[in-house]
Amino acid sequence: MKTLFKLSTLAVSVFAASQVAAVELYNSEGTSANMYGAIAAHVSAYDYDKSSILGNAAGLGYNSDQTLVEDPGSWFGFDIKHQMGKVYGIAKIEWDVDFSTASDLDDRRALTARQTYAGFGHDDFGSVTIGRQESPYMKADKGYYAYWVGGLNMMQSDELGSRRTANTVVWQNDFDNLYVGLQYQAARQANDFIFFGGNGLNFGGLLEVNADDPVKIDGGFGGAIAYTVESTNTYLVAAYNQSNDINGKFTDILGDLTETTATDAEIKQYAFAIEQHLLEGGLSLSARYEQFEAKDGANAFDTKTTSFGFGANMYLSDSVRIYGGYEMAEEKTKTLAKLSPSLSNLTSVLLGLQYLGVKFT
Repeated sequence: MKTLFKLSTLAVSVFAASQVAAVELYNSEGTSANMYGAIAAHVSAYDYDKSSILGNAAGLGYNSDQTLVEDPGSWFGFDIKHQMGKVYGIAKIEWDVDFSTASDLDDRRALTARQTYAGFGHDDFGSVTIGRQESPYMKADKGYYAYWVGGLNMMQSDELGSRRTANTVVWQNDFDNLYVGLQYQAARQANDFIFFGGNGLNFGGLLEVNADDPVKIDGGFGGAIAYTVESTNTYLVAAYNQSNDINGKFTDILGDLTETTATDAEIKQYAFAIEQHLLEGGLSLSARYEQFEAKDGANAFDTKTTSFGFGANMYLSDSVRIYGGYEMAEEKTKTLAKLSPSLSNLTSVLLGLQYLGVKFT
């Protein structure tokens, strides 16, 4: 689905401040309401291939001679719960906050919908929620500690069901150390397709759609299973996501800028991750493997992207941490114009120091 280019990236976060907290607003007779969120900022420098749209001055101009102040993923929201014995009702409304002085997207709004859903649950059998909400697929968002929204090559998309998606139904439950989540995606439309990496840019992931002619997605499904081994403080997760019958026109503005028409296209992706906690939680090591496949019903595109990343995170105190990570991705593309596969790749290295108002969660 994406035409990519060779690039290498070095992103250095030299300062970040955040607040991660929840404030209880109301709690009486089984009903509770909370406000929560996180506010953050960092200073970054990038070194992209200047032949790419990311690096050249006529494009986004992300080069090492520029210093950017970025918002790595701030948000805030409210949740409400009413408990009646073992049965409860829940609702959530949440917004993304963006106060960046420079951004990879033009005309970004300060507040955008992040999650809005309602549902019910049972203490033993889990919850069922309906609306715009986080996919169980995000349980595999491991191996990257720089931003709250994932690494550069994590192929997560609101529009394709693997991040926070509208018109979805999710059932999930924790059976002691075992988590199981299932997601159904109803029909929906998309004006743009954004694959969210650490700062909104990742491995070729920004597909522009004509707002007057949105791309239509018939449906899809996803799920995840995760297990925590308490004796070794090890977290294991596997996740899958699929979107079906995608129809419409889009332009990859990080690629060759040619318009492509999707006809009954299908997206499949799966990920495996492991995270190991050491030193009573003061040190964590994690790794993640993902495969993303996009195939058109009329053979307009046929791509397969494989990515791998690992990272380390250490707290020097409750409010200061250092982190680092390495990522790589590789894409093989088949098109009618290129019957032989074309190959693109990416590597990313990141080191950072972060100050937090409260302990990072």
